[in-house]
Amino acid sequence: MPDESTNVESGDEPMTITEICDEHGVSRQTLHKLRADAASGFPAPISVPGSTRAVYPRAAVAAYFAAHPLRPGRRTDLQADDK
Repeated sequence: MPDESTNVESGDEPMTITEICDEHGVSRQTLHKLRADAASGFPAPISVPGSTRAVYPRAAVAAYFAAHPLRPGRRTDLQADDK
């Protein structure tokens, strides 16, 4: 059986959306917003033969989150009412 080559460099295995969320601590909703916004600079998905699932190069995803650190939202349940 011939070895199918992909456009993934050695040592840069693809990551699924679930793996990205688990590894980088983002929600699926946040990740989908990043993917949908072309201006965000999130890496484009790569194709893997025999799969229709969106996967992303691990090094590119790590570089993106290194350049764009997460900024948690402000908790609103601890704010005093100003009424």
